[in-house]
Amino acid sequence: MKTAYRINWLSAAALLLALPTAYFVLIAVLKYIFNVDGPFDSLWPTLEQWGAKEPLGWNINLLILFGPVIALIIAATQVLKIRFQFNKEQFDFHIQIRKHWFALFVAVFSGGLLVLLFWYAAGENCNC
Repeated sequence: MKTAYRINWLSAAALLLALPTAYFVLIAVLKYIFNVDGPFDSLWPTLEQWGAKEPLGWNINLLILFGPVIALIIAATQVLKIRFQFNKEQFDFHIQIRKHWFALFVAVFSGGLLVLLFWYAAGENCNC
């Protein structure tokens, strides 16, 4: 018996928002840690044309920084179910995680990218 596996279009859109950041991090790691210059050097003229050297604005920097944030929010709304229940005697707060595996993958993937970006920002700006 075959089971059909459906990918939600919102999860696919969230993954598409996170992929440019993942690719940029991958080619930066290849260039600056493993000394593989090819992918970064071939993409850098395009990134410069899209505004990568300019300060944060309506350019590629906005997608690289906030793409995983938006992807995490989209995936979390599909996976998490939060319920509040108030009573005279108690306050109930329930969080359920649904087993939508693709949306869970996108949420974990986007969260991992955000952790990597945070570590990079903290490490580069640390005065240790």
